[in-house]
Amino acid sequence: MSANYRYWCGECHYRTPWLTESQGAERQIDHYAQRHPGVPPGGRVEVRQADSGYGCLALVGGLFLLLVLLSTCSSQARSAPLPASPPTAVTTDPAHATALAGGEHAVPHPSRGASPGRP
Repeated sequence: MSANYRYWCGECHYRTPWLTESQGAERQIDHYAQRHPGVPPGGRVEVRQADSGYGCLALVGGLFLLLVLLSTCSSQARSAPLPASPPTAVTTDPAHATALAGGEHAVPHPSRGASPGRP
């Protein structure tokens, strides 16, 4: 049995605690007999609605959003930028293209010096 009923006196500011329907009615009858003799019991009955469970739903939703936020932040921290690739030479001049490919017009590497027979 759940305590979902509270009876209010129609003559004064008295109200019963949350009780079962029969317990609340008995308390109201006792109150009228003691405080308002000769007056028939009246007033109103307040009915407490059952808990809908939205508080738990809000908690679960908040935890889900926190989990999504944390997973997003941790995946961004793990993905470091890729190192820069070395520059690539692009040319349309055929003589310069041959030199870049190591052909006859190639410039010797500075550490090797000039090769014999070449100016």
